[in-house]
Amino acid sequence: MPEEEKLVNYYSCSYWKGKVPRQGWVYLSINHLCFYSFLMGREAKLVIRWVDITQLEKNATLLFPDMIKVSTRSSEHFFSVFLNISETFKLMEQLANIAMRQLLDNEGFEQDRDLDARAKSERYRALFRLPKDEKLDGHTDCTLWTPFNKMHILGQMFVSTNYICFTSKEENLCSLIIPLREVTIVEKADSSSVLPSPLSISTKNRMTFLFANLKDRDFLVQRISDFLQQTTSKIYLDKNISGSYISSDDEVFTRSSSLISASPHKSLSSESEGERQFNLNDNGIPTATQALMTMYRRRSPEEFNPKLAKEFLKEQAWKIHFAEYGQGVCMYRTEKTRDLVLKGIPESMRGELWLLFSGRF
Repeated sequence: MPEEEKLVNYYSCSYWKGKVPRQGWVYLSINHLCFYSFLMGREAKLVIRWVDITQLEKNATLLFPDMIKVSTRSSEHFFSVFLNISETFKLMEQLANIAMRQLLDNEGFEQDRDLDARAKSERYRALFRLPKDEKLDGHTDCTLWTPFNKMHILGQMFVSTNYICFTSKEENLCSLIIPLREVTIVEKADSSSVLPSPLSISTKNRMTFLFANLKDRDFLVQRISDFLQQTTSKIYLDKNISGSYISSDDEVFTRSSSLISASPHKSLSSESEGERQFNLNDNGIPTATQALMTMYRRRSPEEFNPKLAKEFLKEQAWKIHFAEYGQGVCMYRTEKTRDLVLKGIPESMRGELWLLFSGRF
């Protein structure tokens, strides 16, 4: 014990170590709960800080009518055979409450709490591949209605500054990433015995997600509304800034166009007939044969090789998947999605899917 540690009181009692009681003394100091016993050459010692205690309980059973249970994050301890259990328990509660108040007032505790929040945010970003500056605001247990298999999946909803995410309790069953910039409507649906405390979220691509079994739905809706308001303000500000750049670019383009039109050099009439982008038919009417041939060009038999056939099958598999699970950043991500990625991504969709699964959306 530190030299400045002050003893408040001590009591005779038994400490249950396994199934064997150890008779001794419990010492209650300002910062610690201690027990010491030395019987028949065997020593038993226990030291617990008040700030590590998560729960104090006074239990009464037939065998032990005067038992105190002390719980920490990792273990439980039982004390019995007190001469005055009420006095002992009351003093324990007072010392534990004092220690907690001191802890809350301590700046070091605030730093530890910040570190804990930072670690949770890092795990959240890694789980959903979100930007490095995204901070987790909170999470809650809920269920998600999945239309592709018509089930209510148990999982957790995560809410942060710019995203609403979901992951199922069962690994790889289903996950969601909904950027708040894509959200159009957040509303509370009617509760029922089958669907208690439901919440409906609609997005710009006409997808609707139905969550239920939310413990504090009103508070959750308020938090999402606050973040949505911030997101809308950011988008409006970005549009104004980009709009000013576009207007200045248009001015430069207009000036350059006027210079080109005023230039007395090469005119359109000086082009030779072979350089024109259209042909003349028998009636002298121009026809854009180049574009039509490009659009409706038939593939030669040499182009139908196994490699192209494989690419075609990949594309069709992804199109079917998008039709069933949605397309874009708000799609339902399931084990089938992962299997399709492992089978290979078609060249025509490589850019879109890389943006989708790399977190660069």
